[in-house]
Amino acid sequence: MPPSATTSENAGTFQNHASQEIAIVGGGLGGLALAIGLLKHHVNVHIYESAAAFSETGAGVAFGPNSTRALGLIHDALLEGYKKHATFNENRDHDHTFLSFRWGMDEKKEGGNKAGDLMWHLEDLWNTEGAQKLDVRTRSCIHRARLLDELVALLPQGITSFRKNFVSAEEQLDGSVKLYFADGTTALASAVIGCDGIKSQAREIVCGPSVQATYVGEYAYRAMVPKADAEKALGKELARNGQLYCGYGAYVVTYPVEHGDFTNMVAIPRESGESYSWSLADWTVPTTRDEFVQHFKGWYPPLVEVIAKYCGPQKWALFNLQHSAPYYKGKICLLGDSAHATTPHLGAGAGMAMEDAFILSSLIASVKSSEGIESAFRAFDSVRRPRTQQLIKNSRIAGLATDFMMPGVEDDTDRMKDHFKAWYKWLWHEDLEAQLQLAKNLLKVRDDAITDRLASI
Repeated sequence: MPPSATTSENAGTFQNHASQEIAIVGGGLGGLALAIGLLKHHVNVHIYESAAAFSETGAGVAFGPNSTRALGLIHDALLEGYKKHATFNENRDHDHTFLSFRWGMDEKKEGGNKAGDLMWHLEDLWNTEGAQKLDVRTRSCIHRARLLDELVALLPQGITSFRKNFVSAEEQLDGSVKLYFADGTTALASAVIGCDGIKSQAREIVCGPSVQATYVGEYAYRAMVPKADAEKALGKELARNGQLYCGYGAYVVTYPVEHGDFTNMVAIPRESGESYSWSLADWTVPTTRDEFVQHFKGWYPPLVEVIAKYCGPQKWALFNLQHSAPYYKGKICLLGDSAHATTPHLGAGAGMAMEDAFILSSLIASVKSSEGIESAFRAFDSVRRPRTQQLIKNSRIAGLATDFMMPGVEDDTDRMKDHFKAWYKWLWHEDLEAQLQLAKNLLKVRDDAITDRLASI
């Protein structure tokens, strides 16, 4: 049932300014998850989406334990919808395995490992019961379109306006926020939350024009390979369970989606040298299979051959958004990629948006009215900016590690494993409910300080 029909301990407590809704700019995964969380708490929302309909680019997305926990914390029905489409490692011996690390090419030493050889299985060694309680496993994957469908199914009719290209927003004298759109229309809201992705227009208002996504010198080739061809090329074990192939200057990740009907394969080479550029306006450019094969000469032949057969006609540039600016300004806040876009090397970007949605929706509900919304945004920024910006740093270094380019590690797989274990322990086992309580404590400290100042007047 839609979240607006559910009950909540905060039900009926939040009062929007002048009966206006909170405006969510952008109808991607993060924006819709936030809307569901707010509606569960009976907070009125309206979504403004630039496209003519809800849609998602890309193919598979991977969720770890932190991400699936966040889905359930946002709304039980969201987690249940996710589980209908989630694909896991088929081999039950790998229920707690996120990825199996392998050599993508021969080791550069006499008698070294060969392409395709196993390095190690990256496993959740710290809290295997957590995933089991949610009836998932350490790694789960879903096609973005299926997750979008489940999010949309939880939204009531009439809360979305399509073909609305957001241009700007400004606070009014009565405390509301006025939104301006490219078609000349406007709208009023209690507050605005920018969920408009890496090219965010809302971010320019909040952070200023100097905070821009940066090309990181890597790009991705993508292939969605039918089950039969993936198994023929790689065998059932490799095709039906998540794998990460490391190499000198590149890596390839593969994992099953759509309940194993397809294997999603993504190959990411790194540009050589210190100078490289790519316009954010054209973050996908045409490519050819021959170009892909040229980049991956010397790699595991069955892997290269099957990706070349199904490689898409475009390659995707990788950007991130490393900065120190607050994620809010007044009654305008940022969520997900608009605030902290990251590289995909730890498989955590979409999951971070789900964490954001849980924390922010709960904080907004806790401040009781639109007059306290800026305090909620401030508390959100205090607890989310350190974690999300740390992820960006960790992910960049993880990309170097998989390319055997991490200083002091290179192709020493034992040292590499130690780093990945530390990164994933930090990522997977954040206590989101404790983080929310910390943010609420920050709200209370500020409220108490205001009360004390008023008492002294």
